[in-house]
Amino acid sequence: MVDINSINNLIPLINLSDKNLARLADELTLENFAKGSVVIQEGDTDNDALYLLEGGVELSSSTSALTTVIQGGTDDAISPIAQSRPRQFTVKATTDISIIRIDNARLDRMAILDELTTSITQIRPVGSKKFEGDSDWLDVMLKNPAFSRLAQEQLAPLVLKMEPVSLKAGDIIIKQGDEGRFYFVLKQGKVNVSRKDADGKVKMLATLKEGDVFGEESLITSTDRNASIIAMNDVIIMKLAKTDFDQLLKEPLLSYVDKRGAEELVRQGGKLLDVRSLTEYKQGALKGSLNLPVPQLRAALDKLDTHIIYIICDRTGIQSEVAAFVMSQRGFDARVLKGGLVALASQ
Repeated sequence: MVDINSINNLIPLINLSDKNLARLADELTLENFAKGSVVIQEGDTDNDALYLLEGGVELSSSTSALTTVIQGGTDDAISPIAQSRPRQFTVKATTDISIIRIDNARLDRMAILDELTTSITQIRPVGSKKFEGDSDWLDVMLKNPAFSRLAQEQLAPLVLKMEPVSLKAGDIIIKQGDEGRFYFVLKQGKVNVSRKDADGKVKMLATLKEGDVFGEESLITSTDRNASIIAMNDVIIMKLAKTDFDQLLKEPLLSYVDKRGAEELVRQGGKLLDVRSLTEYKQGALKGSLNLPVPQLRAALDKLDTHIIYIICDRTGIQSEVAAFVMSQRGFDARVLKGGLVALASQ
């Protein structure tokens, strides 16, 4: 934790609300370096913003004989040191120094959070206190790639459509076999995910925690719930109705490609991902495609490369939408083959 007064004039932190600035200050720690230490190496590609609070540093470059000296507490130190990527300068301490380090992605998220809470305050219905003082949860929600990929102007309407529901341990949130009507974000507590097979045996599938999302599959496929979700302790969920889910989350997140677009992405290094069952896949698969059926998708995402664009396909494209949505929530760039393999065969 750092003193809020030591960072409230830094750029862009100066623009944050007092509450969000205090939250950020609680996350930060001072890093101390002795005189002569190299703080930044020319050519580094890290994504951190480093601010000099105390002491002095010298910036030098292999491309110039000139050097620059920056002292903490001056106007030169209110912006991050050597911001360009890759780093254009080597930064060496000329005295004992103190700095703070902030991931630039965190800075971006704080800026979005500030704008989001301001927007909600401005357009919230008169008398509504649903989101008053609730920016802590919004901060957690924005860490989910599904929400962080939305444009800033799309976030406030989405959040305002969400309804909070409080539950106790043992309460059923979703019952297997029921109609899917809502998408959920877990605001507080933990829940268990389980599925009953044809023989009546119940299998525990996962435990979800604060910030996790669930319920999208039956909304996208218009099928009944395929698992039950039960509260493990006191839980608060935020629910989003299907029509709002379709308009405010599904449509903005899903991207589609036709045959020509898919071929071009593959030439550029993209991968075809067939999400049909193994039996269907063996009966006829696209050359070079991977097979990962939707039921096994979540458990296998850690084995996939987030730097690759995946073109998702199945027979009609419906399961592909589920897969692409799930993958987008984990930070993947996934495109749906429009119309699925049926449409591809007719072209």
